[in-house]
Amino acid sequence: MNTNKKNTILVIASAVIFVAVIVVLVVFTLIDLLADSALLEALLIAGLVIAAALLAVTLFAFFNQYSLIKTLQVENAYILGKKSNFNNLYGFQRKIDVVSRFRKKQSRHIIAFTVSNLIVAQNVNRNAEIFALNSHLVDFLENDLYKKINAKERDFYSAFSRGAFLLYTFNQNEQSIKQIVDLISEEIYKYGAEECKHVWIQPFFGIAVVNKEQTMAQQVENAVIARDYSERNFELFSYYQPNFRRGVASDDVDELTRALEKKEFIVFYQPKFNIETRQFISTEALIRWNSEKYGLLTPARFLGKAETAGLIHEIDTFVLRRVCEDLNDFRKRGKRLLPVSVNFSLYEFYSANFLDTIVNTLAEYNIPPHLIEIEITEATSQANSFLSISIIKKLKERGIRVLMDDFGVGFSNLSNMKKIPFDAIKIDKSFIDDITYDDKAREIVRFLINLCKVNEMEVIAEGVDKKEQLDLLKRLKCDTIQGFYYSKPLAKGDYEKFLVNNPFEKMEEIAQ
Repeated sequence: MNTNKKNTILVIASAVIFVAVIVVLVVFTLIDLLADSALLEALLIAGLVIAAALLAVTLFAFFNQYSLIKTLQVENAYILGKKSNFNNLYGFQRKIDVVSRFRKKQSRHIIAFTVSNLIVAQNVNRNAEIFALNSHLVDFLENDLYKKINAKERDFYSAFSRGAFLLYTFNQNEQSIKQIVDLISEEIYKYGAEECKHVWIQPFFGIAVVNKEQTMAQQVENAVIARDYSERNFELFSYYQPNFRRGVASDDVDELTRALEKKEFIVFYQPKFNIETRQFISTEALIRWNSEKYGLLTPARFLGKAETAGLIHEIDTFVLRRVCEDLNDFRKRGKRLLPVSVNFSLYEFYSANFLDTIVNTLAEYNIPPHLIEIEITEATSQANSFLSISIIKKLKERGIRVLMDDFGVGFSNLSNMKKIPFDAIKIDKSFIDDITYDDKAREIVRFLINLCKVNEMEVIAEGVDKKEQLDLLKRLKCDTIQGFYYSKPLAKGDYEKFLVNNPFEKMEEIAQ
């Protein structure tokens, strides 16, 4: 029974008691019973006062609840697109405070989650679709979720606050919390696939075990911080840990910002050798930080901090612009030109202006589209297959090739590989390292190469450092090789010289 109905019943019961006491008092007065008994008169008057106080309290609670509901309906119509009594943070906290007094020994969790990134999809249908999804989730959280895990309705309290759904649970263990996350996620994807064609649907969950010494605001903040951690690491859910609050030190942010301003970041190039043509056919742009304080740093030392600090857009676009500048310079000086692949983070790839950034930068430097290739990781492509397919098709329509990087790392969805129209697949170095002595690794690589051939995709092996690896990959019919065997990543000047005078193409010419 909801709170509104309970308050209504209390008001009616209090009014009945109050009226009953008045009636008894009037009847007794009429039949002169009160005149004969001072005690009875005092009792009736006391009963009348108590009944009046009870009625006043319940009326106050009723009108307070009525005011809250009206406020919620206005808020929810604006935020969720539909009038409803769904809790905001204030109503959520009031309920939990009352219930918790009687359930102090029971386990408790707070789950915070979001369903999409509004910034990603700029479309007139966006808000209507998000409103519909939010309204659907409100109904699901209030009416269906507890039934699906055979729990009691009183063990779940939900709300919407500051852009996130909140779910407070009693009597749930780690296994049931995982089941709850899976059920909500499944419902989001199912509804999103059917009704939200213009929005990037991607739920992220944060879970906090309730610390009873903390205020409700602190508990909610823990869950939201854990949700943010899940998004940064592209994980479905994360349990709150105190170290999540550390983030990136302000000194790190200042250093990265100054490095961008002082142009300390530089681009290296690592060429890729095609086995069939016996030529270097393309190259990959790899960023380095030439820090005055730390020396030359690889991406592993700073990209994670850049993402957390919100500077990944600046770094991604810096690499693209620098590559276009270098290609333009090579062309003006009549140097050899190879297509260059540029890596983009998940956040940049799905940003609203990603396509415009690519097209406008190429136009600014007058770079033909076939000279730029886009590399994204497998995880990025699977984050939202519907949207990634759309973006990749638009890139390919403009003559820009798209490569899947790090294939095989983590969980690989082979059906997505068939659906998403990549031009090339890069097999991750972790598989290549072991192929000369590990039968399982070798068979996995053989399978991946055959899979790419069936889907008419170029196969690029990353991290090839030894001739034994190269010979084996030749026998397995791999197309292209990238790694230290042919060349380490080179600074611009060294890369330019390498393309003119490298031993491998000349060796192949002699062999022919």
